[in-house]
Amino acid sequence: MTDDSGIIAQVLQATHYQALAESTAMTYRDMLKTIHPDKCKHPGAQEATNRLIELFRHFGSGSSFTDDSGEFLTNDHWVLFRGDRRAVTQAKRNQQEVAAGAPAHFKRYMPYTWDADDSFLLSQRAVPLVNLTLPQEHTNWVMSRLLEFCMLLHRHTGSAHLGLTPAQVMLVPETHGIAVAGFYHLSPLNGRVQTISGAYRHWYPGQLLRDKKATENADLEMAKRLGAYLLGDRSGLGTSLRKTHHREFVDFLLSSDDDSLACYERYRAMLDRNFPSQFIHLNI
Repeated sequence: MTDDSGIIAQVLQATHYQALAESTAMTYRDMLKTIHPDKCKHPGAQEATNRLIELFRHFGSGSSFTDDSGEFLTNDHWVLFRGDRRAVTQAKRNQQEVAAGAPAHFKRYMPYTWDADDSFLLSQRAVPLVNLTLPQEHTNWVMSRLLEFCMLLHRHTGSAHLGLTPAQVMLVPETHGIAVAGFYHLSPLNGRVQTISGAYRHWYPGQLLRDKKATENADLEMAKRLGAYLLGDRSGLGTSLRKTHHREFVDFLLSSDDDSLACYERYRAMLDRNFPSQFIHLNI
């Protein structure tokens, strides 16, 4: 294998720039010179060049997403909010209040520290769920983390998140964990809901929209909508998955729960009945 074919293979297999940089002594400029189609005749030179440029751009400048405050940038190591400052300030205040009294296990779901009023640094690489589609075995553990987060939030703070959407939940591949942000709509359980995510209004249970009251059920419904989203149903409704995915899992997504601890335990029992217990590497 020639040097250029080796680095081309590394670039095309890399999931992110940091992993690529750690696998070679070459700098970005060196790699670009080596594989650029003006000098490299390898059939994959153009694809690899485009991929390398994109990986480096994302690592250096971040990619743009939209959440309930507007635009934000992330390179999977930091998040910079560029939208409504009042909304971001409220979310920061809410999250810090939640984290202040949280036990260590609960804090693992918020592995970041605010370094400015509009940005935070992640302690581990975390990828927003936006546009992600995962196989069943990975969706299983993401759902488990989501439901445990809901249960811990409800039990330790007496509050509902009310904003569990793809942009506000991130995947942490290194630990098979999740990072939850976007505490814009945090509300005391049974208290009046002041705001919701307009873009995901259809993910909220009808009772919340009618009564404007924060419930455990609302967070659980949104977590289940995320489960359907990750399996490929971007509507989050899950009904289209009946013909293509595990029936009991989909039935769980379509069911309704009012108690987050009971829901989490019911979900874990369903996994134990239907899926082997194993660690599967997540290459993303």
